[in-house]
Amino acid sequence: MSVTTESDVLVIGGGIIGLCSAYFLLKERTRVFVVEQNEIWSDSSGANAGTVSVQNKISGLQPLALMSIDLWRQMQNDEQLDLGFRQVGGLRVAMGRDQVRELRQGWSDEAEQELSLRWLEQDELTKFASWIGPDVNAAVYCPADSQSIPLKAGPALRKAVEQQGGFIQSGAAVIDIEPSGDSVLVTTDEPGRIRCRHLVVAAGPWAKGLVRCLGIDLPVSVDVNMLSITEPVGPLIDRVVTHVSGILSLKQYPNGTCMIGGGWQGQGGFDSNSKELDYQNLIHNIRLAASVVPGLRNVNLVRSWAGFEPVMPDALPCLGCLPGHPNIWIATGARGGYSLGPAQGKLISEMVLGKALSLEGTAAFDPGRTF
Repeated sequence: MSVTTESDVLVIGGGIIGLCSAYFLLKERTRVFVVEQNEIWSDSSGANAGTVSVQNKISGLQPLALMSIDLWRQMQNDEQLDLGFRQVGGLRVAMGRDQVRELRQGWSDEAEQELSLRWLEQDELTKFASWIGPDVNAAVYCPADSQSIPLKAGPALRKAVEQQGGFIQSGAAVIDIEPSGDSVLVTTDEPGRIRCRHLVVAAGPWAKGLVRCLGIDLPVSVDVNMLSITEPVGPLIDRVVTHVSGILSLKQYPNGTCMIGGGWQGQGGFDSNSKELDYQNLIHNIRLAASVVPGLRNVNLVRSWAGFEPVMPDALPCLGCLPGHPNIWIATGARGGYSLGPAQGKLISEMVLGKALSLEGTAAFDPGRTF
């Protein structure tokens, strides 16, 4: 099979990180080719809840989350990309004494100053968010918390990549990755072989299988997260809502539909390529949402579904150069990776181009930390 394409950078993966990587690389006049084995944006990113929050991130990810929110805002406003992004602020709620204690333990003067956090309880909470139910005893408000609409973000990013001269090939499964001196030769079933100076693996849960041919066992697991969407209703929720225990994400879109998530697990798994609903877990998710926002009790669900999310053992991103392969890069594995996608794409583009990084502390994300 002959070499069919030459590119500066080949990106494997047509989700949020892959498209953002291509977007930022193209801004530096880099030739970029993107391949996706399925349809662009059809898997993890397309099945996401669209929560773009700082509060619900584990320790160490807040700076990356803030950087990502700035990029979401910049792309939406300055670059005129319709990502469905809105910075509406968010409430992280607690129900019961133990949860309130847990919420307090996550509070710090440093975080309060950096994120402009606000503690709310009792009458102040009711006045701030009249739609919150009486089962909620306390909440922390973060003005940085935001949301996007995945069904808008995917097509907008694809269009932006193509308008900048990037080439996107969907339905192209990678068969082999062969390092070759100062380049990488990637064989796909369509269009064939692609030789690139740099390879970026941003294929979400598929990254593990892709790097296995390089002798690397990526310690990533895959969650099967469930989501639900309601019928359109009048104004009900004017903030993003998350839960101190990480078991709820809730928001209302401009068209009136409400998105309910929170990481409740479905059935099946990545190895079997099955994503089925677990109706017992789904009921718990819906009941919790209706307890936090009682106005949801009389709203009809339209659809529920499940999607894959790749997660490293420490839930931090696997972001950087693969050990032993100076021109092969990887970006995957962060819990909440959709919301962090623009920042991961920006950073991996800077790494590939040898530029100064926009964020300090990225050594914690080095792929070699778990091998």
